[in-house]
Amino acid sequence: MIEPKKTIKTYKLFRLGSDGKLYPLFISKRTPTPIGVWLEARFLPTEGYAPRGGWHSGLLPIAEHLKKKDGTFASNRVWAECEVPADVDWQRVVNRNKTRDLQNQIPEGGYYKFPRPFNQGGIWIISGAIKVNRILSWEEVDKIIEGQK
Repeated sequence: MIEPKKTIKTYKLFRLGSDGKLYPLFISKRTPTPIGVWLEARFLPTEGYAPRGGWHSGLLPIAEHLKKKDGTFASNRVWAECEVPADVDWQRVVNRNKTRDLQNQIPEGGYYKFPRPFNQGGIWIISGAIKVNRILSWEEVDKIIEGQK
């Protein structure tokens, strides 16, 4: 993969495996996600999920809908600070689509914003690649969210 010239910062919730590796929560959940490496998205249609190819992350580390009934996250879930490419503007393309996304396609070289309810992060960033920079502490997550209020 060619490293992007422009990027934006995003946040993604992962499962921390007993092996110390990060894993996606849903799609391709058995494939570890390394830190510090650019990873191209793959289109992996999965039953029960919209055919929306690309890495899904958020502008804020918020995912209330993924918490347990007691209002906490599972102990093996962690937020990571990530980067996604911003060289190609896919927003104009998706804004012309009734679904406001790219179905059956990956936004190569860039990303688009997919609107969601606030408890699901408000805006999802669907990108053609991702690089996980680091795992965040829960204190860092709280500070990021507080800074947006």
